[in-house]
Amino acid sequence: MHGQYLRELDGKDCIKSWKWLKDSDLKGCTEALICSAQEQAIRTNNTKFYIDKTSDSPICRMCGARNETVSHIISECSKLAQKEYKRRHDNVGKYIHWKLCKKYNIDSKARWYEHSPKGIVESNDIKILWDCVIQCDKEIDARRPDIVIVDKLQNEVKIIDVAIPGDVRVLEKEIEKIEKYGPLKDEIARLWDMRKVSVIPIVVGALGAVSTRFQNFVKDIGITLKIEYAQKTALLGTARILRLVLNC
Repeated sequence: MHGQYLRELDGKDCIKSWKWLKDSDLKGCTEALICSAQEQAIRTNNTKFYIDKTSDSPICRMCGARNETVSHIISECSKLAQKEYKRRHDNVGKYIHWKLCKKYNIDSKARWYEHSPKGIVESNDIKILWDCVIQCDKEIDARRPDIVIVDKLQNEVKIIDVAIPGDVRVLEKEIEKIEKYGPLKDEIARLWDMRKVSVIPIVVGALGAVSTRFQNFVKDIGITLKIEYAQKTALLGTARILRLVLNC
């Protein structure tokens, strides 16, 4: 399996994808766990069956539906999706929401991890929606993005959606998000009479990978967001999931 993770980074930002390792100040045991996961060096059921040649089943102990690989555990298991994956996803979104509140001088906690986003917060010039269903005149499937910024002065809207997929799917997920919210983008422009509406995906791989466009998407939001903090938040969630499932 040596070198597989580097191959998965093909097409990604290979410098910024490792920024967490240098600047995020993770504990040594967590760094070791994440690096082991990157190298597929964790003894999952799949590894025990196919590599160690034990009699154990290779099937995931959580969902019982697919082989238990590292990739499956951290981003593909249906039993972990609604709670653990959501917790990890929401924490990254919460960090972005906190940065927005700080930028627009909206009341918020001193530290992002103490922040609890409210459904709607606003100032005279800005309104920020968190996890709200957008009412539309016609049927649109994707109507609940993570964050919507309404700039009342510029007559602009920014639709922000976060994803923490397997690292190999980072680029695919960015494109998927932009296409997914395309109909909502057009509907908001029409219903709210907005001059400009944009969709901004914020995608961090479950093991830290980011695309070459990540920093540009952050600039589009208009905040100073440290990549290593977003990565650290995602990686802490991944480490929690690995320890929960594998007791490692």
